[in-house]
Order: sequence, then structure tokens, then C-alpha cells
Amino acid sequence: MTELGSLCLIVLAVYIVQCICWVSPDSVVFVLNFRGRGKRKGQGFVWSAFDTAAFFANPLPPLSPPLVTQWPAFQLDPDAIVFTKPSEGSVSIPWDKVAITHSDSKVLCNETPIFKGDETQVLGYFELLQQIRQAKRSQREQIIQKWLRKSMNTQSAARHLKVFRRRSLWLRIVSNLQFFFLFFLLPVAISTYVPRILWMAIAIVVVTSIAIAVEFWSLHRELFTKAKDTRFKATITTALSPISAIRACDTLCRDLVVNYHPLAVGGAICSDAEFETLAGEQLRRSKFNVFANHWYQKKLEALIEQVIRQKGLQPEQLLVPSVQTSGCIVYCPRCFAQYVSERSECADCRYEGLVAFKKPVESVSAENI
Repeated sequence: MTELGSLCLIVLAVYIVQCICWVSPDSVVFVLNFRGRGKRKGQGFVWSAFDTAAFFANPLPPLSPPLVTQWPAFQLDPDAIVFTKPSEGSVSIPWDKVAITHSDSKVLCNETPIFKGDETQVLGYFELLQQIRQAKRSQREQIIQKWLRKSMNTQSAARHLKVFRRRSLWLRIVSNLQFFFLFFLLPVAISTYVPRILWMAIAIVVVTSIAIAVEFWSLHRELFTKAKDTRFKATITTALSPISAIRACDTLCRDLVVNYHPLAVGGAICSDAEFETLAGEQLRRSKFNVFANHWYQKKLEALIEQVIRQKGLQPEQLLVPSVQTSGCIVYCPRCFAQYVSERSECADCRYEGLVAFKKPVESVSAENI
């Protein structure tokens, strides 16, 4: 292999690594296309030892940046915050005894991590919890419900994405052009080894990277005013690395909808079939968990059902499997795993309380699933 070929392979390998999106295992990831529509990404590689998951973004133009949403696991009510400690189980702490702090990637309640995410998410939830803690008891319910309604507003999420799509048009075009400059124009210039053409190609790549960095800084400051550390690091990396410049929209776009529930984002960009699948998962996740009877969970579940009905679907139909595998007699109401014998716990999601099949809509053999 020639030296040019080896260099191209190294650059390509580095670029492939840049296409990996690291998120929390509980995150829901979408990809946004040039037309403002999108789809949900499937389950990525989960690295349990580091409590993280990896999704592979589209490496080829037209680039489709990821949208990452992660709904917090803590439960809020006017009297206390409830969350799960690995060693103690469910813990409830009254607001007058709560101390909220944060790092770059975590929100902590009395020194216990209750949320892990990017800087934008961390700052948002830190401010929300501080606001609730400092409010009077009579005001807390109103603050929580207002936040939930805003997070579940599909129309608001759609408008937010529409504004981003229009405002980021120049950045997305130049980022896609940078891909061709780096992987086609520059290798051709190196292979011809005409000094004038080579230096011109290098200048184009460098100038394009700087232009992307300047536009990225402007957009990030407009969209994420308080995320100064993320903006500074990403801008410097984009200006110095043409490979990072190609993926500039990934950094900008991934936190774009962190203030919305995954169902609101799905309703704004996904097809009807994809939304129905996502809606069923989110409804069952809210309805069948250890906090199902908690005040906060009831409010969230009601809003989820409202969004589902607005899309012309019936929530009740999303709670029962449409297909019963031949020989199976019980199923998990949370993840729809099916079993051929009675058992007390789901092997997939660990939910206790499996349900016996009644009259299935359709019966098929296991080989056909």
C-alpha cells in the first residue's frame, strides 16, 4: 500500500471514531435529516461497566446529526424528591432537607448522583430542582406540572426544530462540503503533487474548518447560552481538526431537544408507525414501574396518554401485544417479552407482575417472529 493510501486509511479510521455518539443507556436517540424529519435509532452498544452506550451516526453525506433525549429517573412531588440508590433502593428526601449540586456531567442530591448527562441537561435539571426546592409548598405543584406540560408539548418541539433547521442551513451545507474537500479534493491534490494545487486544497480545508467553527460558536451561543465549557471545547476542536468540523452539527444538534420528553420529539419528527412504537414503549415504561402509583408518575402518564390521543391513537391498544407467540401463556406488560410457562419476573426488564394472555389478536409460531 502506498503512503497516500495508508494516510487515507488513518484519516478514515479517525473519522469513523468521530461518528460514534456516546450517550447514557437510558437515552432515546433520533436522527434528523435535511428535510426536518427524522427517525429513531435502534438500541446501540451498551457498555455496562462504564454506564454508557454507543450509537453510530451516519458517516456519509447528506449527514444526519443525532438528537439525544434522556428523561430523568427521579420523581418529583410538592413534598419530596424520590430517587433510587443502588444500595438502598427507593429514597425520599423532603425538600427542606435537600441540597442540590452539580458537576459538568452529573446532578447530585445530598451528594448522591441522580442524573447523568451533558452540560446542557445537567444545568437545566439543576436549575429546575433548585427552583422547586426554594419555592413554597403551595407553588411546587404548579412548577412541576408546568415543566411537565412544556416537556410534553409536541408542537413546541416541532417549532424548535424548525427554527434550528432554518438557522443552521449554512452550517449543514458547509459541513457536508468539508467531507468532500477532505476525502476527495485533498487526496487528489496530494496524488498529483502539484505544489500550487496542493497548497490550494490545504487552504480550502483549513478555511472551511475555521468558517464552520465561527458559525458553530454563533449558533451554540444562541441555542445554549449557559453551556460555555462545551462551546469553548467544541469550537477549538472544530477549528483545529477538519475531521471534527465535518461532525460539528452532531455536537450542536445532540442537545437540541434535551428539554423535551422523547415522546414529544418523536411526535414532531417521526412517521406514524415509528411514533406508535415509541408511544407504546414510553406509556408502558411509565405505567409499569416501581413508582407507578407516585403522584408525579400519574401526572406524567396522563400527559403521555394525551399526546397519544392527539395523534389519533388509543392508549389502551398499546398496552396489549398484538401478536401472541405460539405456546406462550404469559407476557410482560412492560416490555412485551412472552413466556411459555408461569413465572414471577420478566427475564428481560426484571418487571414483576406478568400477565396471562386472554384472547390474542393473532397467533403465530415462534419461527415466524
